[in-house]
Amino acid sequence: MKEEIIKKYFFMWVTRDFTFLDTYFSDDIIYRECYGAMYVGIEEVHLWIKKMLLKQVVLEWKIKNIHQVNETLFFVEWYFKAKEKQLYSFDGISMIRFDGNKIRLIEEYEATHETFRPCKID
Repeated sequence: MKEEIIKKYFFMWVTRDFTFLDTYFSDDIIYRECYGAMYVGIEEVHLWIKKMLLKQVVLEWKIKNIHQVNETLFFVEWYFKAKEKQLYSFDGISMIRFDGNKIRLIEEYEATHETFRPCKID
């Protein structure tokens, strides 16, 4: 059930349909984006999403793996691709904590998608 909630939340960004956001997020959600922005409470999250829908189109937010640590804690590996003024993409991990069947905390961490091997031995 909790893995399904995570998948549905990620898919909301691609479909741009946040109808069920309050069903999946607790009222006192804390959401920390990978670049430092934080949203505390469902009202701030709604305001942030409303602003993002005006300037960003999410093209892909693919979940690679979901790792369940215990009943409340999950780590999600993902790939994100979007367009604002320009196209961009990156890899990331979200730490997601549940309170009952609602997401109470999300912390995102970002990694550059393109990789290279500067010390590769031929």
